[in-house]
Amino acid sequence: MKVQFKIMRQKSNKTPHLQTYNLDVESNATILDCLNRIKWEKDGTLAFRKNCRNTICGSCSMRINGRSALACKENVGSELEKFGHSGKEKLPTMTIAPLKNLPVVKDLVVDMALFWKKLEAIEPYVRLKANSIFEREFLQTPKERLRLNQTSSYIMCGVCYSECNALTVNPDFVGPHALAKTQRMIVDSQDTETETRLET
Repeated sequence: MKVQFKIMRQKSNKTPHLQTYNLDVESNATILDCLNRIKWEKDGTLAFRKNCRNTICGSCSMRINGRSALACKENVGSELEKFGHSGKEKLPTMTIAPLKNLPVVKDLVVDMALFWKKLEAIEPYVRLKANSIFEREFLQTPKERLRLNQTSSYIMCGVCYSECNALTVNPDFVGPHALAKTQRMIVDSQDTETETRLET
């Protein structure tokens, strides 16, 4: 089927504009597959990030039809369904834009420096009491480990950061990614600095 992709093009500190590309695609093609084809077949200047193509690394996060998501996870067919397109329209359209709340470097690539700086500020690693040296391995029960599952699977893709309204009104807010990582450390039975974490 033929699909129109409207992609936000922008250079740093320049006014953004939408550029349109028409592409014949299969409904099961991912948005990342489509972006690759646009870059390889139509416009080699299009900039976006990618890496694993398996929803593990989080590199290809961007806004797809107004919401932040991973381009390697979302496919054309499901996107058209979400917006009531059957794929039989004359020319169904997809709009692709960079993540919000982060400055654009070029096109769909954003500068993640502030994202990582805010994460670093909460010290996202297990902290032990000063000068504590354990003489044996620190073991956890299955129940203790289970408490970490929800926040341990977070891949730092920036999707939640992009969608966070609190950051829109208060750029100093640490961000949902840092809060999720803090929660992961607080519930970890190995970490001994819960009070200090909560105070900071």
